[in-house]
Amino acid sequence: MNPIRYKNNNLFIENLSIEDIARENKTPFYCYSDQFINSQYDNLTSAFDMDIRVFYSMKANSNASILKLLLNKGSGIDVVSGGEIERAIAAGASGKDIIYAGVGKTDEELRYAIQSSIHCINVESQSELERINTICEELKTKQDIAIRVNPDVDAKTHVKITTGKAENKFGIEFDYTNSIYDIAANLPNINIAGVSVHIGSQITSLKPFKKAYTIIYDLINNLKNLGHNIKHVDLGGGLGVPYSDDESIPTFTEYANLIQSIFGNTNLKVYIEPGRLLLANSGLLITKVIDVKTTSQKTFVIVDAAMNDFIRPTLYNSYHEILPIKNNLGTSNKLYDIVGPICETGDYFAKNRRMNSVKPGSLIAIKSVGAYGSVLSSNYNSRPQIAELLVKNNEYAIVRDRIEVKDLLKQEKIAHWL
Repeated sequence: MNPIRYKNNNLFIENLSIEDIARENKTPFYCYSDQFINSQYDNLTSAFDMDIRVFYSMKANSNASILKLLLNKGSGIDVVSGGEIERAIAAGASGKDIIYAGVGKTDEELRYAIQSSIHCINVESQSELERINTICEELKTKQDIAIRVNPDVDAKTHVKITTGKAENKFGIEFDYTNSIYDIAANLPNINIAGVSVHIGSQITSLKPFKKAYTIIYDLINNLKNLGHNIKHVDLGGGLGVPYSDDESIPTFTEYANLIQSIFGNTNLKVYIEPGRLLLANSGLLITKVIDVKTTSQKTFVIVDAAMNDFIRPTLYNSYHEILPIKNNLGTSNKLYDIVGPICETGDYFAKNRRMNSVKPGSLIAIKSVGAYGSVLSSNYNSRPQIAELLVKNNEYAIVRDRIEVKDLLKQEKIAHWL
């Protein structure tokens, strides 16, 4: 059963009414379903008839409670910065639970990662590889690495989240792969552990995965023939989620069957890095209607959330279903633009959207915000970042406090000459 649903025309998340939660918490706020995240993880892992290891891509949602929930499920963590390493460890991850990816790792971040004994570093360039070796020499240790390979595969997704084409900044060019593994093999403080690939996010077809994974399978066989001991393959993430009822997305079973058909008979450990897949549809952004403004051209529903709270619609032109908290407010043939209060035309959540009628004071919910929602928020317009709540059954916890303007002011100082 979907934990986000109407009961008696009132929107619930698990067994709590959104209206009741909003009485106790200032809008706007995020809330996530514990049940949904648990179910997604279980359904994904149970789709495989082979051993796989999940490394949750924490850039999708880095809240400490989300990390702890997934660590408790047995997930590892995929990180892309020193800050994410620190956050993952603070949530209870050990170094061996962490894979460090990312195209621009500083020496300071690499040193912290190596000192934290992380499981593997996915290497993006020859210079990065050599810097890891040098830092390991200073620390008198060795580090397991995988080379991130760019297979030049078009994931057929949004251009801003395509990462596996030759023109993208990510990974080692395919034709250079043999050379960089040879270089790695001759560096005394480097342990070659695997091969890594990641071609993009919100991918809605298995065809790009099949093409990329087949390329990687053939590459690994070639590397083994050249004498390299490849122990694991990191297939990244990228499988999309439905943001609307009419989106067709491959099932977990179809995705698992594809991976098994290519890597099932190898002796490789197989890693996957889902992020959006586990979190997106767990979350709601609850916001209150400030005004309903009708012009000769449009009817605008102005709400108290804004693009600083949730930027995906204007950044990616993404679709998110929007629901009134009460489903009996009127007919469903009202055409609205749902917008925020920031003084930019780009501050919107939906345009020309049909929705039951609302009025000032009405609560509405923006769906599918559990991934790339709060993590992309800012304090633009001196609008402090909003609270996050985690719901389990008939209770909730505030898992990130709402920031106040006074908290922002504490971070600043007026120059001494002013």
